[in-house]
Amino acid sequence: MYKNYLKEAEVIIFDLDGTLYEGTDHFNLHVENLKAKLDPEKAEHFQELYDAILVGDHPVQIGKIYDGVRDLVWSWNPFTEALTEARNWDNETVHINDAPSHIAANEFDFKNWVPIGDGWWPPYAIARHFGLSIDVIQASYNRTKEQMAELDGYLTRTPGLKEYLKELQNGKRLIVCTNSDEVDAKRLLQFLNIDEHFEELIPSAMKPVNTKKHFNYVLQKYDVAPEQVVSVGDNFMNEVAPALQLGMKAVWLTDANEKPVEDDRFVLTNTLAQE
Repeated sequence: MYKNYLKEAEVIIFDLDGTLYEGTDHFNLHVENLKAKLDPEKAEHFQELYDAILVGDHPVQIGKIYDGVRDLVWSWNPFTEALTEARNWDNETVHINDAPSHIAANEFDFKNWVPIGDGWWPPYAIARHFGLSIDVIQASYNRTKEQMAELDGYLTRTPGLKEYLKELQNGKRLIVCTNSDEVDAKRLLQFLNIDEHFEELIPSAMKPVNTKKHFNYVLQKYDVAPEQVVSVGDNFMNEVAPALQLGMKAVWLTDANEKPVEDDRFVLTNTLAQE
């Protein structure tokens, strides 16, 4: 069904990581890089926590917010922007008197308030929990992204995607909007051999903080109505909710079977692979 959305669009805005290539092994690589910064006992506990997160047996989950000041995990509604519940690392509900009741997407600073939007962020939260600095975590992330393009098996091309993008490119404007920096994004797109199919690259996008800003820029630059634009990405907070709030449509790449909110302006798919 997502193909109908893309077929009818004038402009399609793609995320990069987790959207334009397959696989999740690179998250494990990131975990190994972070564990190497810890002593063996903490590294073992790090792995135990990460394994629990992967099976849904931990409060750190995609769609939650990490509170870096209090080392807590909050539930957050991307539409009402309400912080509804805080839990500690033992999955116990914690009542915080001085916490805000709401936080807007543009208030996330990725230090005190960190949206756990995709698979990169659970390892980040665990690393912060064990006292690793933001600079050390960022260095690990940067190294992981370099290794993905250097090592075999960590960056898998989506079957048939190149040909599909070429087909979409005929009569439509294709854009990449990514949190990766320009050098990294260009390297990955070239490695995937799909860079030539995109008219514009918006790097270092700081989604979800600046998602609406970038989407409004696209609407104005290409002189299109919101309903003529589709956002495609694996991160509901980053790519789907902001698109819906602006009147756009969206395709959410996810293994989820149900929508977090009923809205016929977005559809779910688990891959962009073409049969």
